[in-house]
Amino acid sequence: MPRPLSRAGALVGLLVLVEFFSGTIQGAFPILLPDLAKALHFDAGAQALVLGVNFLVSGVTVPVASRLGDLFGHRRLLLATLALTCLGYVLSACATALPLLLVGQALAGLLSCWLPLEFALLRDRLGEERGGRAVGLLVGSLTLGTIAGAVARPGLWFLAALPALSLAVVWAFVPESATRAVGRLDWAGTALLSCGLGLLFGGFSSVGRSTGALLTAALLLGAAVMLALFVRQELRCPTPTVDVRMLARRSTAPVFGLSLLLGFALYGAQSPNLSFQAAKPAEVGYGLGADSQLLGLLSLPAVLGAMLGALLADRLARRFGARALLACGFAMSGVGYAVIAADHGSAVAFVPPGALAGFGAGLGLSLLPGLLMRRLPADQTGVGTGVYNTLKTLAGAAAGAVGAAVLDAVLLRPGVPAESAYVAIWTGCALLCALGVPVALSLRTTPDTEAARGLASQQPV
Repeated sequence: MPRPLSRAGALVGLLVLVEFFSGTIQGAFPILLPDLAKALHFDAGAQALVLGVNFLVSGVTVPVASRLGDLFGHRRLLLATLALTCLGYVLSACATALPLLLVGQALAGLLSCWLPLEFALLRDRLGEERGGRAVGLLVGSLTLGTIAGAVARPGLWFLAALPALSLAVVWAFVPESATRAVGRLDWAGTALLSCGLGLLFGGFSSVGRSTGALLTAALLLGAAVMLALFVRQELRCPTPTVDVRMLARRSTAPVFGLSLLLGFALYGAQSPNLSFQAAKPAEVGYGLGADSQLLGLLSLPAVLGAMLGALLADRLARRFGARALLACGFAMSGVGYAVIAADHGSAVAFVPPGALAGFGAGLGLSLLPGLLMRRLPADQTGVGTGVYNTLKTLAGAAAGAVGAAVLDAVLLRPGVPAESAYVAIWTGCALLCALGVPVALSLRTTPDTEAARGLASQQPV
């Protein structure tokens, strides 16, 4: 049994530490992958496969693990996913060939389950308001850890030690959630969801590759069929894995919609930015000719901006209102992408708009989970925030696929994207962020809050 925590701040501090470790892992492994590929003798396509397996498992397991947390306890599921992530990095560190590395990174994909389970623990132990405010600290710590991992580049055995240390901390000190959902896991719905998301990620990953448009269309069609069957199953099931009606509720639908828009904008320009900055002007007529060190430095303003936005979000929201601040965050990101689309001729030109776009994204990353928690029943916090994370991941995968397709279609010459392709991607990200502004402003006060205000207005002054 864990030792009881005397203060709520201690629980937040421990989970902040766990998310810092999570960010360190997420920031370090992609940096280590090229050297790992050389050591194990596999090519760039296999590198994409390693990251894709991790991405796929994340998308499939987050809603399932979140639902299991609602049913059986969020601490219990957090311990299980910590242990499996640790095992995944142990196998990755032991790998002498690609197959074992793929198995290790498949298990390591469970790392994405940590955050929604922690959100649910915070909501259960601290309540809606304090739990929602603590979300920004977790997101900020995750972002800071990403920077630390990318800069320090620790080895795989060090990465395996981080979930092991987190496991010991959670086991010893973090209490179990008290709220439980009623029912059981819908295994048929879980199987349909897993197949549907697997096919969907496969379809996104195959866009623009040599596998051909026919395979891509077949995968996406299969995904649509499986996900349609999943929705039908969940609507009929008395205890669904994911309450799909939750996605359409007036109080939660805009939040889920904003998570999609944020995922599209946040991840849509990530890879194209690196590709453009690494391009050599003498060869293609654009780009910065940046080496790996400069690429890392150019990514810092956006990451630091996101961390600052996440840490300041709660304080600013209490002063200006969450709805207005969220709309402002999407507007900031939109302006940042628009400025980059208009001026991208030097390294300095990326710094201020990148920081602005990152700050706006940080506000969204911090505010959206808290807004969602206040709109969900207590026994659906885990699965609701899990669906939020999955939608953001799906949007990222779709944005990457669309970006790759644009770069493959708009060519300067065979195999070389035209500069206008990058401008189109940045402009698209700006327009998606602009669309988020009216959606954020459409958010209404939750029914519970409205009732509380009504009761307050009847009290004597």
